[in-house]
Amino acid sequence: MNRVPLVPPIARAPAALTAALSAALPAAPAFAAAPSTEAQPAATPATPLTDWELAAEHTLFIVVDAGIVLLSIAFVMCLWRVLRGPTLADRGLGTDTLAMQVVGLAILLTIRMRTLMFFDAVLIISILGFASTVAFAQFIGRRRAA
Repeated sequence: MNRVPLVPPIARAPAALTAALSAALPAAPAFAAAPSTEAQPAATPATPLTDWELAAEHTLFIVVDAGIVLLSIAFVMCLWRVLRGPTLADRGLGTDTLAMQVVGLAILLTIRMRTLMFFDAVLIISILGFASTVAFAQFIGRRRAA
């Protein structure tokens, strides 16, 4: 089974090879060139991962899977606190914790799926979670003052 390495092969190349390659490659043109009609060379296959890299990747995915399971359990517990919370502050704390758990879950899914697709969602959820916590704290403060 040929796995795609997490680190591109050029990043693992020695510095002398990298310098030689960058000196041999022509500089990019300042304008967009017309598409070439010449046959494109076939893509080189990915280099297989070493035993150490496979073990590290396997360990990483075990830890990420455990984190997903633990966050799911914590998610259910916070939902219970939001629904059953005896006070309004308990419900606010539960929703704030839920927002941070969703951020953690999105980050773990980003690692597990090997994509950067969820990073924008992480930023948006973080901002919305912070804004909702501040608004909820103001609501509780005004309610107690009245």
